[in-house]
Amino acid sequence: MIDWIHKRLTIQNRKIDYKDADYLKVIGAGLPRTGTSSLKAALEILGFGPCHHMAHVFEDAQRAEQFICAFDDRQVDFSELMKGYGSTVDAPTVVFYKDIHRTYPKAKIILTVRDSAEKWFESVQNTIGSSGTDLSYLIIVYPIRFIRLQCLVNRKVFQTWIKDYGSLGPHIHDLHNEKIIKENRKDDLLVFNVKEGWPPLCKFLDVPIPENIPFPNVNDTKHLQRIFRIIQFAGTMIWFGIFLVIGTTIYIFLRFMN
Repeated sequence: MIDWIHKRLTIQNRKIDYKDADYLKVIGAGLPRTGTSSLKAALEILGFGPCHHMAHVFEDAQRAEQFICAFDDRQVDFSELMKGYGSTVDAPTVVFYKDIHRTYPKAKIILTVRDSAEKWFESVQNTIGSSGTDLSYLIIVYPIRFIRLQCLVNRKVFQTWIKDYGSLGPHIHDLHNEKIIKENRKDDLLVFNVKEGWPPLCKFLDVPIPENIPFPNVNDTKHLQRIFRIIQFAGTMIWFGIFLVIGTTIYIFLRFMN
């Protein structure tokens, strides 16, 4: 079951070779659940791939550990972390977008936004919220190393939001967006709602609009909800097995002592 979960989480996010992926060219500064999966797919269609995403943290335990180090203010080589990628969106890189931009100063910055702060926070609560805030979720998945590390990264993201914006809530969406807009010159930043489709994105990146290819609409809410349920079931079964072995061992030991 663990192998199945890992494959489901990574099969659509495997890195493939791109001719110009030796330099990061696009940095996503938008929060998770703002259409980052759709933007990822669009950037890869336009040739700015592979595009890093939170899903890639599942694939590489060392990568997850490096991001945890970055959250803990330990030195991290972002050029090494982003090596082989043509772009990046979503958490955890959104938290470090300025550090990454200093490493890749020619990269263009895209701020993805939702129609409203309320819709954004509702999406967060319906998907990644439990992995970022619920201690019981961390305990349940703890025996599964790659899930545990991803969960720890996600918790760091949520803790950063609380530190920067005071508490969890819809207000994070607008405060974050305002901060990104203030930190960048207007010509260097695209504020982008994925509902706008190809025209503003292609104009900003100075590439032609793909012919006969609709803009990707990756609505992964139901997929994520299903994966999180399966992960919790797997973690519960592993803990059941652990306690069963411990209980059996104690029982045999006491029988032997008697």
